[in-house]
Amino acid sequence: MNKTSEIYNCLKELTYLISGNDIYNNIKLGFTTSEIAKKMNIGRSGVSRYLNRLVKEEKVIKVLGRPVLYSSKSVMEDICDVKFKKCVFLDSDDLISSLNSTEYDKLIENNSPQKNKGRIFSELIGSESSLNKQVKQAKAAILYPPKGLHTLLLGETGTGKTLFAEIMYRYAIEVGRLSEESPFIIFNCADYAGNPQLLLSHLFGYVKGAFTGANKDKKGLIDSADGGILFLDEVHRLPPEGQEMFFSIMDRGTFRRLGESHNTHKANVLILAATTESIDNTILKTFRRRIPCIIKFPNLEERDLDDRMKLIYNFFNIEAKNIKHPIRVSTEVLKLLLAYNCPGNIGQLRNDIQLICANAFSEFIISGKKYVDVKLSQLTDRFKEGIFTFNKDRKEIVKNFDLNSLNQVIFKGFENDSKDGLEKVLMNGKYSMEEDFYENLLRKSTEYFEKGTPVNIIKSNINKEIEKYFESKPYMKRKEKIYEEDILSKIASPEILEVIDSVLTDASGELGYKLDRRIVGALSLHIETLIEKVKSGDRISKPKINLKNVEIDREYKIIEEITNRLEKKINVKIPEEEVVLMAMFLSALKERNKLNYIGILVLCHGNSTASSMADAANTLLGVEHAKAIDMPLDEEVSKIYQKALNTVKKIDMGKGVLLLVDMGSLTTFSDIITDKTGISTKTIRMVSTPMVIEATRKSMLPDMTLDMLVDEVNGMSKYIGKGVTLKENDLNIDSMKDKTNRYIYSNEERLIELLDNVLVFINPTKCYELLKETLFKICSEINSKIDDGLIIKFQFHCAGMLERVLKGETLQYKNFENLKKSKEKLFNVIKESFRVIENSFGITIPDSELCYIVELIDMHYTIFTKPSH
Repeated sequence: MNKTSEIYNCLKELTYLISGNDIYNNIKLGFTTSEIAKKMNIGRSGVSRYLNRLVKEEKVIKVLGRPVLYSSKSVMEDICDVKFKKCVFLDSDDLISSLNSTEYDKLIENNSPQKNKGRIFSELIGSESSLNKQVKQAKAAILYPPKGLHTLLLGETGTGKTLFAEIMYRYAIEVGRLSEESPFIIFNCADYAGNPQLLLSHLFGYVKGAFTGANKDKKGLIDSADGGILFLDEVHRLPPEGQEMFFSIMDRGTFRRLGESHNTHKANVLILAATTESIDNTILKTFRRRIPCIIKFPNLEERDLDDRMKLIYNFFNIEAKNIKHPIRVSTEVLKLLLAYNCPGNIGQLRNDIQLICANAFSEFIISGKKYVDVKLSQLTDRFKEGIFTFNKDRKEIVKNFDLNSLNQVIFKGFENDSKDGLEKVLMNGKYSMEEDFYENLLRKSTEYFEKGTPVNIIKSNINKEIEKYFESKPYMKRKEKIYEEDILSKIASPEILEVIDSVLTDASGELGYKLDRRIVGALSLHIETLIEKVKSGDRISKPKINLKNVEIDREYKIIEEITNRLEKKINVKIPEEEVVLMAMFLSALKERNKLNYIGILVLCHGNSTASSMADAANTLLGVEHAKAIDMPLDEEVSKIYQKALNTVKKIDMGKGVLLLVDMGSLTTFSDIITDKTGISTKTIRMVSTPMVIEATRKSMLPDMTLDMLVDEVNGMSKYIGKGVTLKENDLNIDSMKDKTNRYIYSNEERLIELLDNVLVFINPTKCYELLKETLFKICSEINSKIDDGLIIKFQFHCAGMLERVLKGETLQYKNFENLKKSKEKLFNVIKESFRVIENSFGITIPDSELCYIVELIDMHYTIFTKPSH
């Protein structure tokens, strides 16, 4: 037997160890060259060459990635009961997708008891055309043994994902996979996206004491969904820790409530999830691997025109049934509904038809005619704005339908006129319009007639009722919604945004240069900050800006218009100096390529802390000016210093660089870099995101100096976002002593508040008190001093560590054994001191995590015991 055959036989043996469940759940898809070489007890250098030869012979499957995986094609086909059309796959998702495409047909075809079932899907418009593949996938996901496949629904807003999930649930009952009593629980992850702790407590429940206000144990939606389906809408708003908490329930059917470390609960739950976002950027890969079935929905423009016409017929028929009068629709309206641009997809199409019918009904009430007539002339201006936005590629679509031979189509609302399958399965009434709405209009109009109210007044009142009803409907307030969905609205008020946006839009031609929404955001942010400072009674310092040789007349008029409008709205006088400052900011934009700016460099401990702050500032201001260096806890200070040195050299434009740092050794970089390079640098400590935003924005102003920038950032940053951020001055208040002569932190409430913003599971007050006692014990044992900096670093690092341990995600330490030996005494002191915390939370802290605390304490101890020069 030659070497190629030996390797092939070995791979076949290994592949037989893989189960179908491993494959469909993306747990094991093959073996690496190292694994194969180890099995055969040979060197791996030649294994890859033989494997690639077998791939060319179509005997072996190769899955690209890191690492590359190989498996026997024939064995994989036996396990999965499929025939592969290719042997090389781009990644694991590509392989799973290939499996699913053939598996769906087979599952439905071979499942004889369910062969003739699935009527619920046949009532879905497009089930035999545009959505045929999606329906097959859904059926297979429900039928897949033993309990079905977790499924992710992808598609734009309004494509029918929620409805489709409900149909999957009804199908599961229809084919006997679920009983009639099985629950279908819908949870919109966006409802609590701003409060991860509350979101997770709703899903998983919590135990008493898990967080502030948790006075008793409480079950979550996982308990409620036991034995049925949990539908997670807008799953991209589920935080990473929330996605990770689903791993156990998806893998083993077990879960823990918030605050639990040992107890587990069982639940048999099929997960359906939906998102409008790209899963590459919003969903953890480890979460995606546990969802083998991914169903992508086409938008309305991608659907067959036959489907769109059926939807239009269906929606009009539903309205006729609700109104209890026949609706007569002109063919011109039908043609436009087939052709117009409908970005909100099926949801918007349904809503638009509802609005058309409601307006037509108001005229019907007054006219007393036999039919509710829907004509082109009746369409409101708001609707016309969208109705005449034609897609150029669809000018000839009406040729597919024989509408020219008709003047109108009559919808009577009878079952046999049009199958209202969508309405039958629409459980949550998201797009439903109640019969009571029309009955209410009739009742009110009757009252008006009895009172002798003039017809024009009756019509006006009815129209107001219609407007009021549709104000709360989806897709009707798209312009206002822009601000609600925009990231800027989280920081500046929509009222301010709207004024600035309006003025700048009108003035864009006059300025002669482009102003995009990010500039709107920058000004909004500044004005929001300014208003807070004025309201607080703080004195506004006059900006030290040289106006010589700077023409800002046009910009000044624009800012003056903005401030005049805002002053009328909010009744706060904006100082003249600030009008000049903002005009200078606008002027600076057109000179962006001509001016030198002060460099901005953010440095923080952690894997992504600094980069996150810099990204936020750059995104909000529409620039790429703020630079960042992240310092992982296991990174050497010397390496970070070298990176900082090189970055300062690169970004200095002659006006110096401002370093925004959090704490520790990073605070010393400025003096060393200036001494070494001659570049002027300054440092602001205890950096926050508002500081980075303020520094980045003002660093690009003409005639701004480094000293002025430091003063401006320290003076203004605490007002951004209507909150008071932690500043250097807050942290370096004179030290205090308690009754036992121990050093105590001077702003405990603020620190606990900040911990509360970070912690998900743990009660921040309890955590703070335990860690405070532990730190005192450690420092007392080693005779080390304590200061605010150590307290803050210790609290934040250890709080994060405790949550990692609770979730089973502990960090490893590179030089674990070396550190334990070299710092044996300190290590033992720390290990012993943390016994109380371990007992309090019912956990065991790994030695690798304790090593990071050893490093943190040792660094502080060394600084305080180092002789001063």
